[in-house]
Amino acid sequence: MRFLIRLKERDPQESFLGTVRALAREFGAEAKNPKRTSYGALELDVFAPSPPDFELFVASLEPLAEPEFTKDLSVPLPFRDEAELFSEARSLFNAERYWECHEVLEGAWRTKEGDERRLVQGMILVCAAFVHHQKGEDPVALGILQRAIRQLDFSRASFGEFRVDSLRTNSEQILVGQKFFCFSI
Repeated sequence: MRFLIRLKERDPQESFLGTVRALAREFGAEAKNPKRTSYGALELDVFAPSPPDFELFVASLEPLAEPEFTKDLSVPLPFRDEAELFSEARSLFNAERYWECHEVLEGAWRTKEGDERRLVQGMILVCAAFVHHQKGEDPVALGILQRAIRQLDFSRASFGEFRVDSLRTNSEQILVGQKFFCFSI
């Protein structure tokens, strides 16, 4: 089973990721795909045999880190109307939960056509760029962001709850400066 967890270290140390991975192995789990937020939290995919194994793993981390959130990724996303999808996606983006935002936006992308489909594709690519940035892969992230910019040319300043103009302007500034920064939409 696949889970997502974000941890705030109580006493930041370079060996923290190795410690988390070792603890995961103690519970028959594997911690993969580390991503760091702008404020230093560590987000990981955890593959565990069962929810109780995952819960024990999380409990074992409590002396070292505070779980900011956990999520069971094997549970299917519920149906939501478009307004709910975009509201959730905006909240996830603003909380630096880019991978989850990407997943939510894919639900909206599947139903779109034409310019709206291209725009949502661009939004997904911005999220993908930030995921790669969180993984420390800035050259890859900048390349994805370059592709995203071409998709964000939209006739309106907003789409759903997304401020497309802000998304595009900030993405362009990142490309010009070749340095990522977090922003809200």
